[in-house]
Amino acid sequence: MSDINYNENELTQLTSGSYYRYSRAAGVAGYQKRRRQARAFKLVVSVMLMAIMGVTGFLFGRRLLDDMPLTDAGYIEQEEPVVVSEVEEIPTLQPTQIKLLMAGDVIMNDAVVQSGLKESGAYGFDHLFSHLTSELSGFDLRLVDQETGLAGSKFGFGAWMPLNAPQELGRAEVSAGFNVILRATDHTLDNGTEGIHNELAWWESEYPNLPLPGIAEPDPETNPNLSDYVNDVYIYEKEGLKIAVLNHSTLIPEESQGVVSPLTEEKIVADVRKARTAGAELIVACPHWGMENETEPNEEEQNFARIYADNGVDVIIGTHPRVLQRAEVLEGPDGHKTVCYYSLGCLVSSLYSQNFLGGLAEITLARDENGVCSVQSAVLKPVVTHRGNAEDYTVYMLSEYTDDLTYSSWDYDLTPEEAARRCTEILGEGYNTELCELNIL
Repeated sequence: MSDINYNENELTQLTSGSYYRYSRAAGVAGYQKRRRQARAFKLVVSVMLMAIMGVTGFLFGRRLLDDMPLTDAGYIEQEEPVVVSEVEEIPTLQPTQIKLLMAGDVIMNDAVVQSGLKESGAYGFDHLFSHLTSELSGFDLRLVDQETGLAGSKFGFGAWMPLNAPQELGRAEVSAGFNVILRATDHTLDNGTEGIHNELAWWESEYPNLPLPGIAEPDPETNPNLSDYVNDVYIYEKEGLKIAVLNHSTLIPEESQGVVSPLTEEKIVADVRKARTAGAELIVACPHWGMENETEPNEEEQNFARIYADNGVDVIIGTHPRVLQRAEVLEGPDGHKTVCYYSLGCLVSSLYSQNFLGGLAEITLARDENGVCSVQSAVLKPVVTHRGNAEDYTVYMLSEYTDDLTYSSWDYDLTPEEAARRCTEILGEGYNTELCELNIL
């Protein structure tokens, strides 16, 4: 019992055994009482702690249940999900460029035809374009105005009138890189409808997919809709950007109805509508118009140019005058701008010295990432017909033409200096004599 404490009075009374026994029992009873009280206190504290923990757990669990996703399979009803409205995004388009080059009249009179005659009696005309192939190579669309028909040997070659060339000319044009042959001219029917039929049959057999705007099959059995001919709308597409090429001609005989595409206001409106319906975002018109050997556009050209511009055509490239004419930018009633080359002159000629200076139209058509389409640039670069012997009869870029070449030709008057003077006189002060080019836009 060493853990029981006695006070001084209790110790003095220990001589009496009875007291001792009583006191010991009392001490033990007191100790046991205190032990029971301590256990009771601990029990009460434990119960209180358990109660607090239980309440806390209940509240925390209730909050977890409130935050849990509610499913159809459970007993708690699921809340409606919050839907975030999507903002419609404008698609970004891939910027695209279509580079277009066009050359002027190819006129095959006797001297040009004779330059391609071989000892075997066959013809070949690759030499006419051999110095242009590098210039053409950087373009998607490469157009040439083939003034002379390819009616076949039955009609003879090389005459002043009617114009007709060996079909090997077409092969040389394609070999040089031209991929659109424009055929609406005042000489398309020189060899009658049979000549047109023969030419179209040859193109179909040799290059069935080559576009030939401005001309149609004259045989009613093959083409029963001659009077409704509108096949001169050619659509070129690159990466979703569509370009239309139109080809019209004045100075065509009445019997050309439905065979050669006429240059009239009604036809322009119809073809522009057809091009837009086909999805064309930019339109290039190639009219055969004007008067020969006039370096200034006449009233007819300017009137039709205005009709083209007012109908939303983007580029006009004219042929037929045989000489260069100025170029300018026209503005339509809605502010739309139209680049107009009134005449590119001749690409190949054996006529007069004034006809040996021609030009190439070089144009960049573009669509930006927002889908806006426009003419990005427009340049005119002069070319020279070099009249040499046999395969030396060819065409040069004026920028590559030299005095030595001039003196090796049949004509000595069209020196590079004289050509620059004529270009400045016709095209205006904007013509750059060092670069040999006119920037129109």
